[in-house]
Amino acid sequence: MNLRFASGERRAPCEGTILIVDDDTRLREILRANFEVVGYDVVDVHDAASALAVLDSQRPDAIVVDVLPAAGNGSELVRTIRRHPQGANVPVIVLSARMHPDDAIRGLDAGADDVVVKPFAPEEMMARVRGKIRRAAEDAALQPLTKLPANGPIEAEIRSRLAARTPWSVLYIDLDGFKAFNDAFGFASGDQVIVLTATTIAEAVRKHGAADDFVGHVGGDDFVVIVAPARAREVGESIVAAFDREIRTVQRDTRVPCCTVSIAIVNGSRFPSTYEQIGERAAAVKKEAKRRRGSVVVSEAELR
Repeated sequence: MNLRFASGERRAPCEGTILIVDDDTRLREILRANFEVVGYDVVDVHDAASALAVLDSQRPDAIVVDVLPAAGNGSELVRTIRRHPQGANVPVIVLSARMHPDDAIRGLDAGADDVVVKPFAPEEMMARVRGKIRRAAEDAALQPLTKLPANGPIEAEIRSRLAARTPWSVLYIDLDGFKAFNDAFGFASGDQVIVLTATTIAEAVRKHGAADDFVGHVGGDDFVVIVAPARAREVGESIVAAFDREIRTVQRDTRVPCCTVSIAIVNGSRFPSTYEQIGERAAAVKKEAKRRRGSVVVSEAELR
């Protein structure tokens, strides 16, 4: 095997924790050395029981598993990891011998994210693990249903705009009657409405916005759009028109009133402002918007 220990003893700042599961002591030592020198904490164990004991106490950032260890079935361990609360969404990379390609296939079928075939260069392993961890972090920053940026990226974007002190506006978008719709037709139909809303918003921004505009999904039926002040109302009215048209393709049943959309527009470049103040102002304008009938766009300026 063309593995080797990483040269030098200099340790980079901690990048996360890697769990290695392999009955080959020498391979575990080599992987540990290479991961540690580039900044990872490493927990290495020799069997499935020890791996699950680790998961009971901590959540690693990635897991490396030999799919054919002498002590136990590696593919079955991958399945067990995926059922464990601490391992369900962690990147899993399986090690497989070149002469046993079926083992790699079984590992992937069991839920692994990637396969590294032995023998391998340590640089390849480091690159694959870093890539999977980075992708997992990116996925975690997105709302699972809509794949739009969630609260963390939304806050970062607003703080960045505040620091830049350039003109921008926030559209705070909320559905009306969504809870009643969910209660009447169930979560699956509710999810369909959320996806429709996200698609409608993104399309309106694409048509009437600019390349540096931002669309985020706060959660539930709340969304945020950041655009230039001159385009804010046009984008908002486009969202309203498209939503009112498209919602009727989903909500044909008249047992509950048809969902509508309330949009609050706040000037983010009104100084001085903080992230918290932007949120408070947007919530106040949205409250006024929701008092009105039907789908509406209300700006902070018209309430002064």
